[in-house]
Amino acid sequence: MQHRRRNQSDHVAVLVVDDDPDARDLMEMFLTKEGYSVRTAANGREALELLQTIRPSLILLDVQMPVMDGMEFREHQRRDRELLSIPTVVLTGAAVEPMLDLAVDEALRKPVRGVDLMKIVRRHCDRDDQHATVRSGPVLGPATPRS
Repeated sequence: MQHRRRNQSDHVAVLVVDDDPDARDLMEMFLTKEGYSVRTAANGREALELLQTIRPSLILLDVQMPVMDGMEFREHQRRDRELLSIPTVVLTGAAVEPMLDLAVDEALRKPVRGVDLMKIVRRHCDRDDQHATVRSGPVLGPATPRS
């Protein structure tokens, strides 16, 4: 019988937004193995569509993507109070400092080490696991009323 290391992580959901399928799959596998419920999107537009039905505890956002990049996604997110309340961490191959101008919670330079990713995921997901709600559609985690 396999035991999960973190029961609290069962209640959180992470949205991974990255156009690189290998990076997306790797983060999804890693976070799922750690007990987190994960959804993925290949670009900002897909992420906005998902966010019509889910409320993750954290968004991990790539910057350079086709269709809608991370900067344009952030512009949409910042105009929506409800979406803006979701912590967002930018993952970028570029310099990290300019990414902080996007008013994100944190920025990490790719490639991201698993230990660094987990520190950030735990920090943001553990501070508020009440974002993991569903308005309609697929369940991302237990439905929890927002306060």
